[in-house]
Amino acid sequence: MKSVRSSVISLLLLVFVSVSAFAQAQTREVTGRVTNASGQPLPGVLVAIAGQSAGVRTNERGEFRLSVPNGDVTVVARTIGYKRGTQRIASGASSADFSLEKDVLELEGVIVTGAATSVERRNAATAVAVVSAEALARVPAQSLEGALQGKVIGASINMNNGAPGGGGQIQIRGASSLIGRIDPLIIVDGVAISNAVRSNMQSSLTGSLNAGEENGTNRLADINPNDIANVEVLKSAAASAIYGSQATNGVVIITTKRGREGAPRFNFTQRLGTSQLIRKQGSRHFAGLADALSEIGANNEGIAAATAVCSATSCPYYDYQGELYGRKSPSYESVMSLSGGVGSTRYYASGSDKQEAGIAMNTGARRQSLRANIDQNVGDRITISLGSNLLRSFSQRGISNNDNAFSSPLYGFAYTPAIIDLKTKNDLGQYTLNPFAGGGTLKGSNPFQTFDIMQNNEDVYRLIFSGKANWAAYSGEKNNLNFSIQGGADRYSNENYIRAPQTLQFQAAGTTEGGTFPGAIVQGNGTERLTNVTTSAVWAFTPGWVSATTSAGVQLQDRAYNDYNIVGRGLGPQQSVAAGAQNINITDRQEKSRTQAGYGQEELLLLGERLYLSGAIRGERASLNGDPNKIFYYPRASASYRFTPRLRGFDELKIRTSLGVSGNQPSYGDRFLALTSYGIIGGLPAYGLPGTIGNPNIKPERLNEFETGLDGSFLNQRMRVEATYYNRKLTDLLVRPQLAPSTGINATVVNGGEMTTKGYEMGLTLVPVQRNDLTWTSRTTWYQSRADITSFPPGVQPFTTGTAAGGFGNAYGRLRFAPGHTVTTIWGNASVNGATVGNQPLADANPKYVMSFGNDFSYKSLNFNVLVDYRRGGTISNMTLNLFDEGANTWDYDKPSPDPTVGATLGAYRYNLWGGGANTAAYLVDGSFTKVREVNLSYDLPTRMAARFRGAQSGKISFSARNLFIFSGYNGFDPEVNNGGNFVARFVDLSPFPPSRSFWLSLDLGF
Repeated sequence: MKSVRSSVISLLLLVFVSVSAFAQAQTREVTGRVTNASGQPLPGVLVAIAGQSAGVRTNERGEFRLSVPNGDVTVVARTIGYKRGTQRIASGASSADFSLEKDVLELEGVIVTGAATSVERRNAATAVAVVSAEALARVPAQSLEGALQGKVIGASINMNNGAPGGGGQIQIRGASSLIGRIDPLIIVDGVAISNAVRSNMQSSLTGSLNAGEENGTNRLADINPNDIANVEVLKSAAASAIYGSQATNGVVIITTKRGREGAPRFNFTQRLGTSQLIRKQGSRHFAGLADALSEIGANNEGIAAATAVCSATSCPYYDYQGELYGRKSPSYESVMSLSGGVGSTRYYASGSDKQEAGIAMNTGARRQSLRANIDQNVGDRITISLGSNLLRSFSQRGISNNDNAFSSPLYGFAYTPAIIDLKTKNDLGQYTLNPFAGGGTLKGSNPFQTFDIMQNNEDVYRLIFSGKANWAAYSGEKNNLNFSIQGGADRYSNENYIRAPQTLQFQAAGTTEGGTFPGAIVQGNGTERLTNVTTSAVWAFTPGWVSATTSAGVQLQDRAYNDYNIVGRGLGPQQSVAAGAQNINITDRQEKSRTQAGYGQEELLLLGERLYLSGAIRGERASLNGDPNKIFYYPRASASYRFTPRLRGFDELKIRTSLGVSGNQPSYGDRFLALTSYGIIGGLPAYGLPGTIGNPNIKPERLNEFETGLDGSFLNQRMRVEATYYNRKLTDLLVRPQLAPSTGINATVVNGGEMTTKGYEMGLTLVPVQRNDLTWTSRTTWYQSRADITSFPPGVQPFTTGTAAGGFGNAYGRLRFAPGHTVTTIWGNASVNGATVGNQPLADANPKYVMSFGNDFSYKSLNFNVLVDYRRGGTISNMTLNLFDEGANTWDYDKPSPDPTVGATLGAYRYNLWGGGANTAAYLVDGSFTKVREVNLSYDLPTRMAARFRGAQSGKISFSARNLFIFSGYNGFDPEVNNGGNFVARFVDLSPFPPSRSFWLSLDLGF
């Protein structure tokens, strides 16, 4: 902290020295108007001197006033969605008008290159994905991750499952760590925010393996997509190196909407929607009592239940999946925003309330948001920007994924013949106990009873605050000097409440989970605070033949986390709190960390702004490292060149290349040597080493990446091509060595492994039709990536993850990290020379390639948009199918067997081929799919029609659908699986919450 304080003081001294060294240049004022091709005024357009990022915005009439130095000057007008306009204004001129054309290919815009700098997209030297507000909000999604699916080349975005409230994981350019953090850094208006997933201790009630199976949401799901102006994804190390040891997994930069000068503008959106199960697998239809008894086995309660309802030639059938996941209740979303600007003040305020109904009873989610953004000019040289966002996210997500009490519905249904009515209550309001799953009523559960009675709530309150002050210390004809300070805070409280009373079948006395303490309650809360501040100085030198931007600054980030859970077992009647339970267990955890950094950067634009050169370095130290005072350096360099080939049909071609280094900090606890309590020995408190210890020499993982590619526009900007190749080498990987049992230590983490990731990304945007009243824009993307482990340090043998996300052992297929194999290799049992041998490489969870097809059609006031995703390959461990086959209850169980000598029916064939896990490959299946991700049809209302809505000036009606269809040969709900949450490979399908398709009818009004 002392060094950071010294750096800040030095920077402030530099301010005064620099300002005193420059004389104020004489300026003049240029006025003008910016319109579109049809002559309509364009408000909010940035008008600035060429080579400068600061300027003025046009008002609601498209008018601007810009102070420029005396002498000839070049002025640029640009805004998102339009091609730039450039004019050379002579020394005696005082006016300039611009007419901007639509930017259908999205060639314009700026890309973030540093904490306080950016570069125009046409000069960017790295592949950066930008998703606009229109693309995000076109079709409502459960969360921001869902809205980004299929829109970022090179990013694998998977939702956790189909439970309401959303939440998912973003993986950029494949695996970038084995056991370290793999999710990208999230920045909102310059503030690093948390994307944590908190354990709610549901596993303590259901017997599931770990927190990854508890169906939690990550905190990015709190963010309201309606407030976002654009999302920028920095994929390469050269682009993200400025963020140092937090950037190996990429950076997602979210910029929220802000006000612009002009009269107040009020917008209101009302949406009405519903969701429904996409795919219903069903279960086996039994031909008669003998058929049913063959599945039930030696279970007297089950035999009695089947005998009571089945005859020799028939059994009833109940559609359990359709009944439990068949709810189609309405969902609602209301969004309001007010924006404008008066004089030197601009403002944007919004409020939203989204209520999402789940497809299962007593499931749903609600997200509420209040936002206020204010920009204030103080004189001609100081600009202050403030933003605040108050959020509340509430969800009821039920139970899903693996468990050991048959309480997860699909887990229980797998072993329950669908021959008795589990949904209907008797006259006393009691559910039928399930006599089948687990071997009797003391071992199973009734999912309908569970979802009706059990409470599983998550309630999050969150405040994100951001602020930035910029001082244009000097503005001259060739020199501009700016100083800025930017920072903010993100704080949330995540409260969980689970109540499973003893009236639940699986929590009753004597059951597997209820035992001698029937009924359970979990109460907990996790709070996290992230604060960060960045001070920067930016000097722009534009003598004419070059545009040079030099920047430097310091950064400080603090994190504090506090978490506790109280698990109470043995509840009294109607008991709703843990206090008073017969057995209470409390867990708590605290974490604190700090990162300090300084950086410097140089950017050059040469040869008429065609050649772009950039170099930067960041020095950083962090308390999570073994030596918290050691500084690690992260350099980068990049270059691009734009040229116009003398060939017909070529508009412009840009070649780019970059080198960069970024890092990945160790996890909390990898460094620390913490003592654990050994109880009371000899009447005194005793402490000793825990089974897992920290490593005082731990350091960040290190990524070195080379990227090269090209971007081109052709046919008078009717076609755009982008192609990228990257080669990543990761060193100092965090790995787990094997330790001798005599040490008494179970696990530790060391550096030393190496892996490489290579990949290709391609995009093609076409405008096949562009007429006065009809436009068709088509965009196709393709990418593939492969990550290989090249070496481990001495003493480190191939190891597994030990988490549900990495699989459930050799019998079902699991991740096992070994040099010479891909990170995503699935290992398991196989027959070698007639004997079953474990740890055999069998398949790869990584897809061969992924494609996306987007088409936008606009005809007069009608707009139609469709987005389709395609994944080729990627093996899945279909454990849900294994469960149903084991229970002889699969929907296709009685279909003909491919080989009757192995099994008489198809289901028996699969299960016998698996051989109790001896042949893992029996349930390793292809995960290819085609998914209609988004469909939207909208109509812009005529002015007279819109005016009927209380005088609205504009209006739009739209009908949209998300996840409309899945086309796949996969024998399950959805091949896009993510059991266990965020991890390097997502290949386990184990009784998930089924995904749903959603439909929305929206009305948008502008006043």
